[in-house]
Amino acid sequence: MPALNNMKSEWIDKIMNTIKKLGMRAQCYEIIKEKILRQEYDLGEYINIVSLSTELSVSNTPIREALSQLEADGLVISSLNTKAQVVFFTPSSFKDIVQSVYILVKGAYELCVEENRIPELLSMMEKSLKLQEELLIIDDHYQFIKELVHFDQTIFEALENPHLLFLFKRLSNVLFLMYRTNHQRNDWELLRSISEHREIFNTIASGNHSEVEKVIREHYRQSYVEKSQL
Repeated sequence: MPALNNMKSEWIDKIMNTIKKLGMRAQCYEIIKEKILRQEYDLGEYINIVSLSTELSVSNTPIREALSQLEADGLVISSLNTKAQVVFFTPSSFKDIVQSVYILVKGAYELCVEENRIPELLSMMEKSLKLQEELLIIDDHYQFIKELVHFDQTIFEALENPHLLFLFKRLSNVLFLMYRTNHQRNDWELLRSISEHREIFNTIASGNHSEVEKVIREHYRQSYVEKSQL
């Protein structure tokens, strides 16, 4: 499959060129993270450190350091025998993560209201919605899911609170992986995601902030209710 291999090589080269001034651990971290997010590893799959070390032409040390960082991000699970495994989701863990994201988003939105950041938030959300529609048309599934997560992140960007933004970003990669697992190129699911985001945007624009909380809660609740039924 030379075409697929070329595609993999292209995004790896792109990452390496972008972060070539960083240390080897940072490079390994970005590459392994992308492999996980692009689902080159299956959920629950063990990562062969020796093979990865050979592929990236590095020693085992930066690979292990990168895996430790990915474990902190929630993308990797390490066992007592030092094996590293890609995260997998149970209905319970899925619910826990979605609820955590909901609490962060809800709190950040309330602060946006208090600090009069709604105009900035609506502008960012509108741009994100437009980009989601464009990505859906060109069938760029990977970037589309990225933008779904970014729509949630706009609340933190509008608030301009670096600490809350940091907390959300720590969850954003695992949230992306959950979104991607849930959608799996189901056109109806993709369209519904845009529709729900549009509803959130319109409700915020209406100024009915108590209703916004209900819409956001239902958006996340629906995610883990569906997962529990799989």
